[in-house]
Amino acid sequence: MRRDVESATTRERARRRVVALVTVIYILLIGEGALRKWALPSFGQILFFLRDPFVLVVYWLAFRHALFPRGSFLLSAGITLGFLGVIIMVLQAMGPASGIAKWPLLAAYGWRNYFLYIPLPFVIGETFGQTDVRRLVRLTLLLAIPVAVLVMMQFRAPPDAPINIGFSSNLSEQFRGLTVDENHTRPMGPFTSDVGQREFVVSGVAMLLSLWILPASRRFIGQWLLLPATIAILSCLAVGGSRGSMVACGLVALAALLSSMPLRGSGASARAVLLPSSIVVIAVVLYPIVFPEGYSTFVSRWISAAAVESQSYSLGLFGRALYSFIDFVTFLGEAPLAGYGLGLAGNASTVLGVSIPGTAASAESDWARHIVDLGPLFGVLFMAYRVALVTWLGATCFRGARITGNPLPLLLFAYVGIELLYGQISGHGTVNGYAWTFAGLCIAASKAARNSTALPATRSHRPVAAVPFPNLLR
Repeated sequence: MRRDVESATTRERARRRVVALVTVIYILLIGEGALRKWALPSFGQILFFLRDPFVLVVYWLAFRHALFPRGSFLLSAGITLGFLGVIIMVLQAMGPASGIAKWPLLAAYGWRNYFLYIPLPFVIGETFGQTDVRRLVRLTLLLAIPVAVLVMMQFRAPPDAPINIGFSSNLSEQFRGLTVDENHTRPMGPFTSDVGQREFVVSGVAMLLSLWILPASRRFIGQWLLLPATIAILSCLAVGGSRGSMVACGLVALAALLSSMPLRGSGASARAVLLPSSIVVIAVVLYPIVFPEGYSTFVSRWISAAAVESQSYSLGLFGRALYSFIDFVTFLGEAPLAGYGLGLAGNASTVLGVSIPGTAASAESDWARHIVDLGPLFGVLFMAYRVALVTWLGATCFRGARITGNPLPLLLFAYVGIELLYGQISGHGTVNGYAWTFAGLCIAASKAARNSTALPATRSHRPVAAVPFPNLLR
């Protein structure tokens, strides 16, 4: 008995260490860009891998203390894909990549982007409890306030100001983002690109809406933080100049409305309809009034981009997004069986100056990137894994929301599901980190909710509201 108690105590201590390390990984995910732009610009390429040692320590602790979930087919399949990726690297080294000096470095980068983070969500889902998920949400909303101040300063500053591109005088170490017009950049916040800022904003919107839907008695964040954080994140969205952010936040808001179907009890379904709708309406009405400059630049950007996209895609922006599901087909007949080279279609090939003779045109979407990097067979297999993972994760989050009346897992999935399905997880380091980390938070939020204030699953035991729309704003 004493040995069992000691074993449980040791395992719990290891679990807490894993939670602490994942929190550090998350903080670095947000703050790594600030280090690369302003603190240590000369070490930018090294700092890109700053999170990886912490991830490896997490895996070591999880393996040593049995913190990996047992019987998980998707975890086993993901690890198997990682081993197959090593075999692909060997075949590529003997084929198209033979004789290229920087190929080993590019291949290691490519393998890292594809496979290193796959086990992380399963460890997070196994080790994080309700308190841990809440702590990460609270941390995000606290950070949103200074991030909003930084974003406003970046929007007001010239595109080439140090607050936007960094302090380095070396052009290769500066981070020049996309612009909305000649006078305004797309604010990058603490990240090295506006893509990272988009991940921060959209995930923050998912957290905020889930809290607004919950009754006041179940909110773990007071109005003193919820209101300023809501204003901060919506302000970042207003001056961000990113159509992708707007569309993604719209999908999260839609998921909040649809969460009224699985939610039960305490007026949650009513709040899921009315509160997100009210927030969206208020934000739309105030947008041109509070942020006239941000509104005008965004509308101009949308119109000009839509005009260009309409020449290539019948549905404009949405046609471009849908095309990402099928453009990989054009590479199937061109790429070698083992692919051209791991990481070749990502950003690192440009940074390292690595090119492979006979390579097809660069891939813009992640699914097309898989064919170029991994070859047609393994590339399609990796795509199938992403589809299976998203399907399972969506079902898990829906079940968690239905049983508990907590919309958090469902709204987190509304954000991260798209990234996991066909987002730039193998081509952009920040998207990679966000996608796998939030996949784990989806699992943990579903599990934590079921273990806390879960409502009975059977219809006969569900509490029925005595009056319509009770406790709507409480």
